[in-house]
Amino acid sequence: MSSSIAMLGTSGACGASMHAPATRDNARTSVFGRHCALDTHQPLPGQQPESFKEINSCRETEPHRETEPSFYSEEVDRFAALDQQPVTLHRLLETCAPPLTRSKLLANAQFLARERPVRYAKRVKLFQRLPYIVNLNPHIHAAYQAYYANFTESRRFSQVENMEDEHKFISMLARQSKLLLDIMPQIARGFYECRHYFRPDDRRRFLDRLIKMRIGLRLLTSQHIALYDQFHANNSVAAPDHAALADPTHRHQGIVDNQLHVTDMVHICAQSVQAMCDMTFGDSPSFIVDGQTDVVFRYIPTHLDYMLTELLKNAFCASLKSVQNTDNEIPPVVITVSKGDSRVAIRVRDRGGGIPSQIHDQVFDYSFTTTKHTSFDDPGEDVVPSDGSTHVADANAISGLGFGLPMTKIYAEYFGGMLNIISLEGYGCDAFLELPSIKLNRTPTIQI
Repeated sequence: MSSSIAMLGTSGACGASMHAPATRDNARTSVFGRHCALDTHQPLPGQQPESFKEINSCRETEPHRETEPSFYSEEVDRFAALDQQPVTLHRLLETCAPPLTRSKLLANAQFLARERPVRYAKRVKLFQRLPYIVNLNPHIHAAYQAYYANFTESRRFSQVENMEDEHKFISMLARQSKLLLDIMPQIARGFYECRHYFRPDDRRRFLDRLIKMRIGLRLLTSQHIALYDQFHANNSVAAPDHAALADPTHRHQGIVDNQLHVTDMVHICAQSVQAMCDMTFGDSPSFIVDGQTDVVFRYIPTHLDYMLTELLKNAFCASLKSVQNTDNEIPPVVITVSKGDSRVAIRVRDRGGGIPSQIHDQVFDYSFTTTKHTSFDDPGEDVVPSDGSTHVADANAISGLGFGLPMTKIYAEYFGGMLNIISLEGYGCDAFLELPSIKLNRTPTIQI
């Protein structure tokens, strides 16, 4: 973290290295998010509240036709007007507790199939409310078209009644996830190019809401795919309804790791960022991990991976730049881990010169970056293609466009955590990441 808040760009090879941590130790990072049951005040999967009947009615009355993403659409308006069904984290984990049965899996698929077109329609409407000149930007318009395409396909998908339908549903989820794999780099680039066309507060409100919507649906989607994978690891389609989970130790509930070793994740992320630095700058800082190095808690590995990587990229980059054109040694980055009663704290400390006071208040602003862009005709190192992995938020791909720290803050706060940055100008920075352990009895009201 430094006078340069710029994010570290990577090549394809580095990107592959960066994505590797998420797949270690059977960590379920197979896709993006997860969805399961409803809030206790809502009908359970398998039951149909009135809004679901409206969704099915919309599906039945709409003609099946190919739809060019016209800017305003009655079908989008109809679905966007429906209520999004709230799903608390408590209920999500409770419903996905073992044993995972076929009936649970199908009920979850039925809920998700009904919910996806509503959530996509609300996202499309969000884009439609942007200033017209912003929607003309090719990157923003391409993102709009991708969301519209997923809305259209989700709306037309029939209900999941059996395992054959479930296979088709999983294929659709994988296809739609792939379509959106690089959507945030695209949006980041578009908003950077359009940053002068509307006020920072309006931009922040739009992006905060869009990213939270994205996190929620990715959680619901990737959790369902992870559960599907777990169910089928040890069970065929002909297996009895009460089948055992594929993971006999029950360490994973979909994408949630019940025994996430924080120090292991820190080492993997730091080594990956070192590799990025070596590729980009030809050198990299060393790092030290201290504190309570045996901390284990319950969290989503891909979320922690993303947050740590962004903070470490800032710290490593700052440390390197602090010794440019000098004979001084690169100061090490120190990562300290601790755990209280129900929360884990991680401090990333660098001696990279700190953040200049005149820009300190801007570090969490979207599109704020100290990276110099010479041209936006060629993405160069600022936006790199994904390597096809399912890394939660495209950490490497949005480097240098001012999205890293704002998105890290949203990810930290999503489950009730926080991110703070303390700068000693002329010396260095401390980034404090505090995260709650995801527990049934302590996260009852967090909605996805």
